[in-house]
Amino acid sequence: MRNLIWLGGLVVLGLWSLVAWGGHALLDWTSNWAAANADQVSGVPEIVETVSWAFRSLGNASEIIVVIVWALGAVLILGLVGLANRFLGRRRPSLSHPRNWRA
Repeated sequence: MRNLIWLGGLVVLGLWSLVAWGGHALLDWTSNWAAANADQVSGVPEIVETVSWAFRSLGNASEIIVVIVWALGAVLILGLVGLANRFLGRRRPSLSHPRNWRA
């Protein structure tokens, strides 16, 4: 039972990692797209440069944000697996061989 709980937890952790990886790719793509289209905001070159810089900075910060959110989710998943292992994975005494069977 304990191995099954940990296997399920590792599968969930793998899925969580894929979601975080996809979220990072989506944030990176959207920030690059927004920075490339910053000239749609205004015709003033200084404003376009500032908006483009802001979107590129957001894209760079998104990697750190995604790693932090992934780490918090991973700790939560592993903590829940540990709790489930503690409460559901207890070994019950065998009924076929009682300890004091001679008495």
